[in-house]
Amino acid sequence: MRGRIALALGSAAALGIAAPASAATVEVKGNDALTWDKQEVRVAAGDTVTWTFAGTVQAHNVQSDSPNWTMQSPLGAPAVPWTSEPFATPGTYRFICQVHPDTMWGNVIVGDAPPPPPPPPGQQPFPNDSPDVGDVETGAFDATRPRLRDVRVRRRAGGARVSLRVSERARVTVRVLRKGRTVKTKHASGAGRLRLTVAGKGLRAGRYRVVVRAVDLAGNASSARSARITLR
Repeated sequence: MRGRIALALGSAAALGIAAPASAATVEVKGNDALTWDKQEVRVAAGDTVTWTFAGTVQAHNVQSDSPNWTMQSPLGAPAVPWTSEPFATPGTYRFICQVHPDTMWGNVIVGDAPPPPPPPPGQQPFPNDSPDVGDVETGAFDATRPRLRDVRVRRRAGGARVSLRVSERARVTVRVLRKGRTVKTKHASGAGRLRLTVAGKGLRAGRYRVVVRAVDLAGNASSARSARITLR
C-alpha cells in the first residue's frame, strides 16, 4: 500500500499538478494619526485580514461598513487586534474605525473584483472633486484641530436635531448609536453655525448616544462631543 501511495504522488509531481496554495493572512495597522497603513488590501478568496493597533493610545476598533459583510471588534484604548473570517466570495468589503470613520476607512478587495468607486465628496483628505482649485490644506502645515462649540442635541419626532458651531471649514459627522452600534449617520460640511437632523427608519423608541466630530481639509479631527437622548 505504501508503495502505491508513493507511486501516485510521484505521478502527480511528474504531471506538474500543484498542491493547493495555503491561505494567507494580511495585516493592516491602525495608528493615532487616524489612518490605516493600507487603505486598499487585495487578497485571494480564502485569505484573512488582521487589524492591529500596536503603540496606539487613542480608542480605536474596526468594523464593516458595507452591506455585504458583518464584523465589529470591541472599542477600546488601546484597541485589541482583530482577525476577519476568511473572505470566501470575491468582492469589495469596506471597513472603518468606529471612532474615526472619516479618515480611518479602507477596502478589502477579494479576487478579481473591480476597484471600489472613489468616496463621496467630502470624505477625501484633500478637495479634488471638481476642476476648480480652492483653498487646499496639507497635514504638513496645518496641525490645528477644528473646535466644536455650542453643541446642542434635541429630541425630535423619530430622531434628533443637532446644532453646533465649528471653528473652521470642516466635515461634521453625527452618529447615532444604540447599544454601542451605529444605526444612523449624517454628514454636513461648512464653518460656523451648522444644523443637522437625523431621523428615519431604524430609530425606534429607546435610549441612544449621539456623537459629533469634525474633520478639516487637512485631516485634523476635533474632540468628539456626545449626548444621550431617549426617543419615545
